[in-house]
Amino acid sequence: MNIQLRRNLVDNCINDEREYRRCCQNNYLNATVQDRGAFNSEEFYVSVGSREIVAIFKAGEKHSPQDRAFDFYLPKTIETGVYTLPSTGQLIEIAFTEFLPPYATYYAFKGVLDLFVSADKREYSGSFNTHFKDKQNREFTSEGAFAFSLEN
Repeated sequence: MNIQLRRNLVDNCINDEREYRRCCQNNYLNATVQDRGAFNSEEFYVSVGSREIVAIFKAGEKHSPQDRAFDFYLPKTIETGVYTLPSTGQLIEIAFTEFLPPYATYYAFKGVLDLFVSADKREYSGSFNTHFKDKQNREFTSEGAFAFSLEN
């Protein structure tokens, strides 16, 4: 069996549906995004892998101009601290996605993440100030506060 056929079989078997939860006082992200208005998360998704934590905060109706998301990629071993973006050593990334259409995702090329991690590594919170570049290479900024829990 050739590699393309195997890849198609795998792709057809993978369930890529994420189960989002409603945001609450323990799981939220509120931010300002330059020239794009306020961002107040409505849904939240978290995944913990063997090496990283992915936290996604969504706002707006799907396929609408308000359909936006912030994604946080953090190493599973991250500690409380202030981190400069782009990070050196451990992978720490913040991405912003918006529906233009189509969807466009931008990764922070500069910024600061001030992070608090609870002793049991189940609660994460903090603030961020980031710089992104859009597809036309125009810089825009975002700053906000967030919290999320690894509890169900």
